[in-house]
Amino acid sequence: MANRWDAGNAARAASQALELSKGFLPKLEPRLPAGFFDGLKTDADIARASGDVPASRSQKEAATVSQDVAVREGAVMVSTIRELVRRGAPKNKQLWRAFGVGARFTPSVKTVSSALAGILAAANTYPSETQTMGVLAEDLTRIQGYLTSIADIDADQEAKKLTSKQATAQLKAAVERLAQKLTLLASIARLALPASDAELFDRVLPSSPKPKPKAPAPT
Repeated sequence: MANRWDAGNAARAASQALELSKGFLPKLEPRLPAGFFDGLKTDADIARASGDVPASRSQKEAATVSQDVAVREGAVMVSTIRELVRRGAPKNKQLWRAFGVGARFTPSVKTVSSALAGILAAANTYPSETQTMGVLAEDLTRIQGYLTSIADIDADQEAKKLTSKQATAQLKAAVERLAQKLTLLASIARLALPASDAELFDRVLPSSPKPKPKAPAPT
């Protein structure tokens, strides 16, 4: 069942209530908390800008896609270097172990980062053997670049997850405050205004969705 107090409905109701209240401020404001209408407008703006929440989610998804690219390219580099070690030093099992030749490997953030770091460590431990196999300083620079990129993207992705959660929490809180404030305003209007005017404030409130009619019982 649809929620009558969703962001769109709440924002529309608040805008209508703010406009409607302009003609009754002297009778309404003395009965309402200080700053009531300013707070109502602020929460309405938050609810109206609810597109920021899916935007934050899109940014998070974009970070995931970018990370997938970095991990995939880093994984290709790991496989290429290990194959080079296998063929360039076919009998040097110590070198194989250092570079991770034969180790199980899946293209994930953790395993690719670990494998790239392991290759850099092996190259520093066996510099002459590494160069003899055809691995140059520029190759190690590329590996370091992949490692740094994956780490940076991972940190950025976690930050975007937090931003998305914060935006969702902010929106939810604003909608809840709008529901409370608008229902309070309608109650105050019933006390402070003639019935015909107070009814206008009730009409502003989002209506509850009508339940679907039940199917007739089989006879």
